Amino acid sequence: MRELHKVSDILARAFNYLSPPSEIDTRVEDSLGMYSAETVTSSFKLPPKPKAVMDGYAIRTDDVEAASPNSPTPLRLLDISIRPGYDADIILKPGLAVRIETGAFLPVGADAVVPVEDTVEEGGCILVSKRIARYENVSLPGEEYDEGITIIGRGCRITPQAIAGLILEGRSRIRVFDLKARILNVGDEIVKEAYFRPFTHIFIAAWLKWHGFTVDRISMVGDDPKEITDWILECDDYYLSILLGGTSMGGHDYTVKAIENLAPEYLVHGFAIQPGKTACLAIRGGKPILALSGLPVAAMSTLEYVLKPLLRGLGLDIPDYPKVRAILTRRVTVKLGVKGFVRVRVYMDGGRLYAEPLMTGGSGALASLLKGNGFIEIPEDIEGFDEGCEIEVNMYRSVDQI
Repeated sequence: MRELHKVSDILARAFNYLSPPSEIDTRVEDSLGMYSAETVTSSFKLPPKPKAVMDGYAIRTDDVEAASPNSPTPLRLLDISIRPGYDADIILKPGLAVRIETGAFLPVGADAVVPVEDTVEEGGCILVSKRIARYENVSLPGEEYDEGITIIGRGCRITPQAIAGLILEGRSRIRVFDLKARILNVGDEIVKEAYFRPFTHIFIAAWLKWHGFTVDRISMVGDDPKEITDWILECDDYYLSILLGGTSMGGHDYTVKAIENLAPEYLVHGFAIQPGKTACLAIRGGKPILALSGLPVAAMSTLEYVLKPLLRGLGLDIPDYPKVRAILTRRVTVKLGVKGFVRVRVYMDGGRLYAEPLMTGGSGALASLLKGNGFIEIPEDIEGFDEGCEIEVNMYRSVDQI
């Protein structure tokens, strides 16, 4: 293996060559999970005027200051009922009340709504049996929706709430970053189906989709440098190209050689990540090409430690995992200068969280991801963590209960 490069050094240099993804226009209804290429703020208030939040009577609170069950206050009832969508052209003068329905705007002069159950209606009047606070049972302008709210920021992932705000603003389309990715499986054993049910490409595609990418092309070629090169060259519509397999130094590992032949602006092979040492990053035309191990854990560690920071450095708010603090049940170590990707199972016992390292194999141990629910990062400048210390865990599933 050639020299291993620190992740921090790889990222620092890569940004000199990397371009942000292109921007495309898409329907708001189709934008869920994409990353916005524009900032959109709200432009109006809802409700625009004070609004009743229950059925009752619109009143002036000054009129019922002395109201009580033993001494109810009478108010003359206007012969009108205000309904939602009906803008009553009246001014509520002192001593008056008017029927109002949920969602209707209060008339000028009214500043509260008294519920039906707190009144008795008789002889063209209502008797109010309790004091009502100003704006009680009323939604004020801007309480439901206000001016100047950031609906979605540039680089932020579009949520259901953001879509609701965009629709409310009358937006039918929005600019988003075009995060299209393609994946190539490399290896004679893959083409000949000699490997038992290949799955890493599906796993990687799912990881990318989970993080907001569109993956609509997965291909496979044998250990042939020309076929690998042709695949990279044949389509320029994709921002990210991922090649799986053929990244080691064996006699039939041609992936990195094929990438080198394309003379990318930037190329680094050999990452100080455990597992994931054989990975390669190239940047060609401002777009990243990642060559990953065909083994799932090694591939995931590279995506977490390299691809995520690259995208965040471009201004994309790639979501992070929830984090918990847990007590390590066994010492974990890596070589100094290497970033560790340690799978763990976090469980609750006696009211405390514990993290159990899962040493069920190396970079191909899918079992460690399935049995586990999180991972811990060992920084490059330390050799590991001791048993009993409290560490931070990135959780991709919920805590186990025992």
